[in-house]
Amino acid sequence: MDITTDRIPGATRRRLLWTAAIGFTLMLVVGSVAHYLRANLDTTTPGWAALSALASLIYADGEANLWAWASGLLLATIGLSLAAIGFAVRNERASSVPYFLLAAVAVVLSADEIAQLHEKLARFDLGSRFTYAWLTVGVPLAVIAGLIVLWIAKRINRHLRRRLVVAGIIFLLGAVGFEAIGGIVVGGQANDLARASVPHHMMVALEEGIEVTGAFLALAAALSALTIKRTTAGVLIRTSFAQTDDTATKRTLASP
Repeated sequence: MDITTDRIPGATRRRLLWTAAIGFTLMLVVGSVAHYLRANLDTTTPGWAALSALASLIYADGEANLWAWASGLLLATIGLSLAAIGFAVRNERASSVPYFLLAAVAVVLSADEIAQLHEKLARFDLGSRFTYAWLTVGVPLAVIAGLIVLWIAKRINRHLRRRLVVAGIIFLLGAVGFEAIGGIVVGGQANDLARASVPHHMMVALEEGIEVTGAFLALAAALSALTIKRTTAGVLIRTSFAQTDDTATKRTLASP
């Protein structure tokens, strides 16, 4: 008979999440400041080359850099966590398909974050000049995708659903809402002059910061739904809500 020896504590997960969140915050602040200085200082200024390299590496509005990789990895981790929940739920003889579908959504968002696929929507610009071109198509697509995700989420654990919905709203608020506001601030311009301004850098920091906050909340929700225990036979992964259901069943059976 397998004997459970101990459980990986939630404090460890919280510590890892906070460490990662602090790392993202530092990258966001340092990258924004470095990019602003690079855009507004003369290239002959001492240290400009190093500043430029730093901005290219971690600026949140850059492409194919460390920030994009880290953000994509964060979203992919959410996908892996939701997939783990799906496998655990399947082993518990419950419907696992919604969890796998949500995991697929997170993986798609991860690919978009790294490859910046959403900006390709600018090719379908409908003539809007008050914000970024890709949003004229991106906003309706985001609304449709959000409604589909909500429909899928209706079939998962209620407590986890509430936390994921809140996280998703915050994520979309940053990814679409503040992106649109940022585009309005610079009049839909993507030229070097607009991108060098203080308002642009502030909006980028807000947009990316809110987006990452939503992603961390989703990851925390997914991880909290998993219990990982070491047994004599190996590692046992279950869902926390299945354990709650087990406890409730035992209490019902034990009651007179």
